[in-house]
Amino acid sequence: MYELKEETRAIVELVRRIVRDHQMPLEAQMLRGEKLTFADYQPGREAARQAGLWGLRLPSEFGGADLSLVDRLAVVEENRKCLTPIRFGGEVLPSLIHVQGEQKARYLDPFLSDSTAICFALTEPGGGSDPAGALSTHARRDEKGWVINGSKIWITDFDNADRVFVFARTGKERAANNISTFAVEKGNPGLIARPVPMLGVGHVTHQLAFEDCRVDDVACIGAEGAGFKSAQDALNPVRFEIAATALGIAQRCYEMMVEHAKQRVAFGGPLSEKQSIQSMIVDSWVEIQQIRLLMYTCAEKHDRGEDARIEAGMLKMVGSEMVGRVVDRAIQIHGAAGCTYETPLAHWYDNQRMARIYDGASEVLKHRVLARYLLT
Repeated sequence: MYELKEETRAIVELVRRIVRDHQMPLEAQMLRGEKLTFADYQPGREAARQAGLWGLRLPSEFGGADLSLVDRLAVVEENRKCLTPIRFGGEVLPSLIHVQGEQKARYLDPFLSDSTAICFALTEPGGGSDPAGALSTHARRDEKGWVINGSKIWITDFDNADRVFVFARTGKERAANNISTFAVEKGNPGLIARPVPMLGVGHVTHQLAFEDCRVDDVACIGAEGAGFKSAQDALNPVRFEIAATALGIAQRCYEMMVEHAKQRVAFGGPLSEKQSIQSMIVDSWVEIQQIRLLMYTCAEKHDRGEDARIEAGMLKMVGSEMVGRVVDRAIQIHGAAGCTYETPLAHWYDNQRMARIYDGASEVLKHRVLARYLLT
């Protein structure tokens, strides 16, 4: 089993206390059927910021925690044991960190002060796991700035955002180096949003239409044509974090399995004495430990400055598939009670189904990333 270093364990304990004091009461509210708003998460968010847990991967010179990947994954794993995790602030595109002048004053400074919220719009209808190849949203320059036309879909956190960072093609050729990033204010008349309900109680993404959406020159973030590279730079850590999320949820499900199996009596004895139940619990524990060891070992490689892109894709794939199996076993052990939204299990059953699709579908990662790496 993988053992975290003492300093990392101290960070995890800090997260555990914030989750216990602020997030678990929210989980109880959600399980009672109460609708939570972004404001409900603010006390936990502020507690995390006061504890130095803001901008987990943001450089320290910008006020961020600047944690190593190992430390970030430990934070994510602990945080995601709760159905209503801390919503950490300070997550930003790498390209935004380096802006200067008016761009810094308009986009970076408000973000660093946590007075503004943003969302990202990359995926398009028909794009899926090939966002660069299928990207057709385009921006053309004129005497007043840029005009954006196109459509995006499956955009998360739009409701809570003040502006959208949209990726659009700025060259004629369908190449990744012809994609740029633009900041579009939410009230821009050329931006039209349609909510798209998803699996999970209250989960909504948005489809965005850009119809002659005008922005000025300052709204082009970073170098023209470097937008997709910026998105890719952020993707590998995200894939690691998806695996850490899977581990946190799986660990909580495992703990719920053990507790329920010991307490629930059926056919003259506790469920924990039934061989089939023991097998499900042991299988879950083994899978969790295997992926935890793999994840942190690969994260150490990344922290040493070595290329871990293949490992990121592998972990995203196996982690998202593992958590689905563990949640399913937990529901099976809980019986009908596991199928109600009065426990976290049904929520996670819905939510984690999508984890095998976003940020690289399992099939794409298996055949276009891992197989290509192994066979070339």
